[in-house]
Amino acid sequence: MGSYCSQVLTLVTLLLILDNSRVCFCNNSTPICIEKERETLLQLQQSLLDPSGLLPSWKGKDCCRWEGVICDAINGHVIKLQLLPQPRKDNTIYHFPMESKLSVSGELNSSLLHLRYLNHLDLSRIDFIHGRIPEFLGSMKQLRYLNLSIANFYGMVPQQLGNLTKLEVLDLHDNTGGLVVKDTLWVSYLRSLKYLDMSGSKIANERVLMQVINILPALSHLRLSSCGLHNFHLFSYHLANSTSVVHLQHLDLSNNLFEGPIQRTLFQNMTSLQHLDLSLNSFNSSIPMLFDKFTSLVHLNLERNAFDNIEGGLFSFLKNNQYLKSLCLSYNQIGEGISTTQGNLSGLIENSLESLEIYSNHLKGALPNWLVYFTNLKHILLFDNFFSGPIPSVIGSLSNLETLHLSINGLNGTIPPSMGRLSSLRSLTLSYNQLAGQIPESLGKLGALQYLNLQNNHLEGMITEIHFSNLSRLKELYIGENDNLSFEVKPSWIPPFQPVIIRMNSCKFGTKFPRWIRTQVEAPEIILANASLFGPLPKWLANLTFSRLDLSYNQITELLPKWSSNLTFSELDLSCNQITGPLPNMSINCSYLDLSHNSISGSLPTDIGVMYQVHTLHLNDNQINGTLPSSLCDMELFDLNLANNKLYASIPDCWKGSLLFLTLSFNKLSGVIPSSLGSLPYLTTLHLNGNHLNGELPRALDYCTNLVILDLGENNFSGSIPTWFDESFSSLLILRLRENRFVGNIPSQLCSLSRLQILDMAMNNLTGTIPHCLGNMSRMINLNQDNPSGSVAIAPLQDIISFGFGDDDPDWDREQVIEILKGRYNEYTKIDLQLVVNLDLSSNFLSGSIPEELSFLSGLHGLNLSHNHLHGNIPIGIGNMMSLESLDLSNNHLSGIIPQGISALIFLAHLNLSQNNLTGKIPKGNQIQTLDDPSIYAGNSLLCGDLLRNKCLSAETPQPQKILHPEDTHEEDKLDRALFYAVVMLGFAIGFWGFFGVLLFKKDWRRAYFNFADQVADKAYVAIVMKVAKLKRLRMSRSS
Repeated sequence: MGSYCSQVLTLVTLLLILDNSRVCFCNNSTPICIEKERETLLQLQQSLLDPSGLLPSWKGKDCCRWEGVICDAINGHVIKLQLLPQPRKDNTIYHFPMESKLSVSGELNSSLLHLRYLNHLDLSRIDFIHGRIPEFLGSMKQLRYLNLSIANFYGMVPQQLGNLTKLEVLDLHDNTGGLVVKDTLWVSYLRSLKYLDMSGSKIANERVLMQVINILPALSHLRLSSCGLHNFHLFSYHLANSTSVVHLQHLDLSNNLFEGPIQRTLFQNMTSLQHLDLSLNSFNSSIPMLFDKFTSLVHLNLERNAFDNIEGGLFSFLKNNQYLKSLCLSYNQIGEGISTTQGNLSGLIENSLESLEIYSNHLKGALPNWLVYFTNLKHILLFDNFFSGPIPSVIGSLSNLETLHLSINGLNGTIPPSMGRLSSLRSLTLSYNQLAGQIPESLGKLGALQYLNLQNNHLEGMITEIHFSNLSRLKELYIGENDNLSFEVKPSWIPPFQPVIIRMNSCKFGTKFPRWIRTQVEAPEIILANASLFGPLPKWLANLTFSRLDLSYNQITELLPKWSSNLTFSELDLSCNQITGPLPNMSINCSYLDLSHNSISGSLPTDIGVMYQVHTLHLNDNQINGTLPSSLCDMELFDLNLANNKLYASIPDCWKGSLLFLTLSFNKLSGVIPSSLGSLPYLTTLHLNGNHLNGELPRALDYCTNLVILDLGENNFSGSIPTWFDESFSSLLILRLRENRFVGNIPSQLCSLSRLQILDMAMNNLTGTIPHCLGNMSRMINLNQDNPSGSVAIAPLQDIISFGFGDDDPDWDREQVIEILKGRYNEYTKIDLQLVVNLDLSSNFLSGSIPEELSFLSGLHGLNLSHNHLHGNIPIGIGNMMSLESLDLSNNHLSGIIPQGISALIFLAHLNLSQNNLTGKIPKGNQIQTLDDPSIYAGNSLLCGDLLRNKCLSAETPQPQKILHPEDTHEEDKLDRALFYAVVMLGFAIGFWGFFGVLLFKKDWRRAYFNFADQVADKAYVAIVMKVAKLKRLRMSRSS
């Protein structure tokens, strides 16, 4: 027996030795690639297009050594395949930011099935060109990880994926919204699933999906962002009554269609929840006090909803969620003050909060002092609110703070010097407030600071070397647009930083160009506009490489010197200076060149086309003369502005390329519009106004269908208005043809330009009637019709401070249009131009009546139909034009009364109804009575009112017109007749007795009256007798 045991013990020992030897051998050996699997990998690589060279270069015979390929250490089979390296992860596992462009493309084929031992497959960020997820992937049953995200797959997700019962991670997110999950029952077979991401997919039956999710016992991460989920109460029932969700750690339901208050029962079983994202929905009401039950909750994102308050207040919310590290409530409607506390401050020492983001809300009051007790705070973002008062000095105690953004508020007082103690601070933004006083020198101690923005305040005083003494890491500096900041440093000063952006506009540097700029060699953007700089540019600028140099609004006197050909700027702005003299032969190497608003003279160089790298060229508002050189057409221009010069002769007929903006207005150009302008298919704005151009509009312009602004006013164009202005010009916002020689009717095709907000055809020779369809111009009815936010009808011009533009609206900063509104010329630029809505058909020969349909244009600000031959009545519905500020119907043949509805135009500031045939009373109302100039109504002899010599018989205020029923009309007729007879009888009685009563009681008057009557009768008798005798003699003489 002992011998037997000894033998068994020996055998076991031998087996252990052999097993250890095998392990050692295997660990020290290199797996050998399986040839068939190697061929499969090469076949897969060859099926993909990789113009950018992002795929790993697989070379050599051993595929186990290839990048992105991992083999089993024992048998050499490929077990992991990741074609593209993953970008930097965010703070959650398995989820990566979507890239804007996919460079690798191709198709999947079934050869992947030869990789029978593959358990990890990552095909993310490869463009499969709207191909379908292949069904054969469901046969790769060893897969534990499958990532098909950001891969441009399209169509139905195959149910065969339900065969992957070992799958732990399934990522299908961000496939451009092209994936459809019709039947989600297959998900229930993935019982090992821990991570599921279907974000961006269209889920046909979300209720079934929620039922399926409830039976996945291992699920810890669930992402269903942008899936179109809605009907919140239906799926909340399943989540609330499920025990499977107890393991859920990460839940992302952002960017869906959920609305209403958050149901308190929704998260009651999610006790392990660490990350909750409900952003980009329509939740409203209060943020409930239910999250404090989640002791594991670390990240909470509720931004971009419609919450209006926090139940219990922000302080209590933060105090009760002591394990919360990140809270984002931005872009809501929370309007409470947060400076007060509710309860004591005990326990806050242990609070874990690191990031507090509540920007773009309606928070008001002072900044809270209690923030100082959240000692772990790293990021505070409270910008774009209504905070007021000073910045609390205790904020300097937050030693861990890295980001402090308080811009766009109403903060006042000074910048506390205690901020110099924030040694970890990397980003400080206090712009667009009411801060005053000097910039504290202690900010120069912030050695970790990379971003500093103090612009658009009321700061003043001197900035010296001390303010930058330790800012060696500074990359962006914004201190411009303050009241009176001056920069005082030694000429030999060398900044400790090498920033990318320096914006110090409106800071005063003295008259000399600051020498320290020459030390900035890392291609920064430098803006020193309005900095009191004087004289020529320094030569050492030629040694620097700038991405952008803005020296506008200074007193620079010298144009680009000879050495300017060595300049390597991306953008150079010398506009609004005092540069004189002619343009040299220009070969400057930049993409943006602005020399506008100077006194540059001479002609354009004939070889200007050599500046092939210049895409934007602004030479407007100078004294440049001569002709337009044809070499302009050789430039790769996007934007050309030569307005307000003295250029003459014709426009060259050689245009081509990608020109977007062409402005040649207010010169002395003549001739016709060149047909080659039709070769600019991307042309967005064309300004040729204020020249001497003539002829008919060329049909070639019909190809410029992307035009948004077409301004041909103040020229000598003739012919009729083209009928090819039709729906193909669907982007046209401004059409200005005033002061030309156009003839004929207004074509009805113009009515298809529904987006027009300015239509100006004044001072031409147009005839015929006003088309009724002009009342259908939708943008004149509601300027916000393109606004996806669904805004209501536009408010009057002076009440509008913000506006959302469509994608194809122009860059309004560069545009300028002159319109007559309120009886005077107005130059509209930037924000004003975006909002003005005007219809001007004045000074033509239009006839007929004013179409009632024009009163539908409720968004119109100006309507001018003066100096025509219009007749008939003023439209009775004119009171519906509620945005109208200027109305001119003068010098026509209009008749009838002025509609009482005109008194409802509460924004009307200019009115001219003179020189017509209007009758009746002038209406009264709050706004129209402020227009007290009698000339408004001059030339209407039958008008009466307080402003005119012709007073109305009744001083009663006219009542609003109302529609009477037949029985009401009958009753009023009887009353009118009775009043008429009574007045006649009373007048007769007064006249009769007033005359004969005097004769009856005054004897002397009676005698004198009858004597006078006798004398008159005698004279009449004698006169008649003599006349009869004369006629008899005349007859007798003729008969003889």
